[in-house]
Amino acid sequence: LELKMIGTLLMLVVSNLLLWEKAASIPACMVEDGGCWDPLREAFNSATQRAETLRNLSDQLYVEFFFMISELCFLFHLQSSQLIRKDETVLKAGTYCHSNRAKPKSRGVNIDIEEYLKMSINFVGSWISPLFHLVIELSAMEGVPETILSKAKDLEENNRQLLDDLRWILTKVFPTAEIKEEFPSWDYLSFLKSSNKNHKFLAIFNLSSCLDYDTKYTIHYLKILNCLITGKDC
Repeated sequence: LELKMIGTLLMLVVSNLLLWEKAASIPACMVEDGGCWDPLREAFNSATQRAETLRNLSDQLYVEFFFMISELCFLFHLQSSQLIRKDETVLKAGTYCHSNRAKPKSRGVNIDIEEYLKMSINFVGSWISPLFHLVIELSAMEGVPETILSKAKDLEENNRQLLDDLRWILTKVFPTAEIKEEFPSWDYLSFLKSSNKNHKFLAIFNLSSCLDYDTKYTIHYLKILNCLITGKDC
């Protein structure tokens, strides 16, 4: 009788192990009242929503910075075509974005998904430091409208959360992947911290225009990754 009980227990243990292995091999999808819930799809939905929020906020912030700088009599000089032709520093601030060094390269259909995802992480991560310091500097500046400071804080938070979403997706899709996060340094950080008002506003001009530009690309990269990884929304 004891041998029979031991045999039964062993069969139960083996059966449970087989069920566990089978469950572990099934793609992450949990059955709920609404049907199948896929954490990976949810992560992409979350990332896309954050990217859309970033785009909307960056559009608004760009406009608000435009008027703020105007009121401080900086934009008048910045928009002077004569100054732009002569001052390479101003020209660079309006056309060069540090994040370009981390921008994913699309090569038609021959896309290395893992590499593309890693580059997207570094692309989004390139804004972590600039936005962090922007919030600090705006908080310390006199006369900065609360609407601008609030949007800057929301931008920083959403960018951090978007980066976390992408990191999570990488670990789920490529569990053994290793990534060396190399966020490009922002050339205008010293300008932002400068006591020189013109330098500070030049940095803000560069940040707001580049961020407004980059958030549109971020949404594009997410759509490509979502299609390649989940096969949805292609």
